[in-house]
Amino acid sequence: MVVTPLFPPVTLPVTLIVGDYTADVGTLTLDPGETVAHNLADLFRAAADALDRAGDQEVSPDATA
Repeated sequence: MVVTPLFPPVTLPVTLIVGDYTADVGTLTLDPGETVAHNLADLFRAAADALDRAGDQEVSPDATA
């Protein structure tokens, strides 16, 4: 017997705002019963790891290069 959840997964956009800079950083998809906090923490850990791997690369003021 297959059990169908009462609610489908929910996908939420994630935007980071620092001062006057706004960046769309991804989405979170939450299954029923999952919390935003845990998934958001995972997203930030992944972003921090990516920044660590990027090293000392220069970034232009508008973040395009």
